Amino acid sequence: MQALLISRELQRRGHDVSLLCMPRTTLLKEAYAADIPTVGLLRDDRQALGIIKDLSRLLKSYNFDVVHTHLSHDLWWLVPAMKLSSSNAKLFLTKHMASGVKKTDPMHRFLYGRLNGTFAISNYIKGSVINTCPVPETSVHVLSPGISLEDFDPSLYRKSEVRAELSIPADAVLVGMVGRMSPGKGHEEFLKAAKNLIESSDLNLRFLITGSASYGEEAYATKIRELAEELDVNKVTRFTGFRKDVPRLLSALDVLAFPSHEESFGLTLLEAMAMKLPVVASGNAGVLDIVVDGETGILVPPENYQSLAEGISRLARDPRMRREYGDAGRKRVEEFFSIESVVKKLESYYAEEPLKD
Repeated sequence: MQALLISRELQRRGHDVSLLCMPRTTLLKEAYAADIPTVGLLRDDRQALGIIKDLSRLLKSYNFDVVHTHLSHDLWWLVPAMKLSSSNAKLFLTKHMASGVKKTDPMHRFLYGRLNGTFAISNYIKGSVINTCPVPETSVHVLSPGISLEDFDPSLYRKSEVRAELSIPADAVLVGMVGRMSPGKGHEEFLKAAKNLIESSDLNLRFLITGSASYGEEAYATKIRELAEELDVNKVTRFTGFRKDVPRLLSALDVLAFPSHEESFGLTLLEAMAMKLPVVASGNAGVLDIVVDGETGILVPPENYQSLAEGISRLARDPRMRREYGDAGRKRVEEFFSIESVVKKLESYYAEEPLKD
């Protein structure tokens, strides 16, 4: 949904924005609701020629100054369509995921050669782009995702009220995980850390897991719920499933755990830090751009539930540390990761007057 957030902020700043996306998607519905002109255009790969023709007509009629895609696969349609329509628009690509395949063949060189710039959502992804994509290193820039600070404002919520709805004791230290229930997100380590803490400490702890499985990964979600029973932590662990009111749920937490094995970025970390939550996170990949160890949270080795438990324990035992880390986290998000600051930087690249990375 970063494309939607960026589009809204660009529109707010006076730009004429149109959003192109797959038809019959949540993004299309949300964009309509936000009054952003939206075209449900991109379709199945088997309709390649139709996509290129439709895009070409669209580019001619709108006469865009800038075209910005958030999926490298779209270059297969955009670049031919821009050539067919004689579009002189600047073309930018944001890379959200790492790639292990080198794209050095003539066709990829042609497609990537049309780009005016490539944005990587973290330094981790920037390294991947430089190693795998046929683009000059000087044209690759780190441009992180941003969040709306208005949406993630701890003053909007009453902690006691949300906890009461969740049946969480007011005096418990509540540790939560928020995000998609998918392999590699670290749910196993989270539950094993919970088991470790319940058995080895006198802390009054509760655990919250928010999120649901993606399509095709329902068996994994079932496995995680079964693991909670096997470890006998189900009585102190609450599964909420998918929730739209993530800021509200975050307001009930004392600590956010982020034990992902390898994350391109970690948007949930920004949301938690904006809500003044200290975090315990895997210290690798894109997380390193977000969390400052010993200042906004605690970094631990990935896939290590003992270290995760130790980090949670440190914060659970020290309310002052939680407050200090939470305040520092909010300040860091305000300075570097608000959607306003991200789009301001983006505008500078659109105008070929880039701000310092």
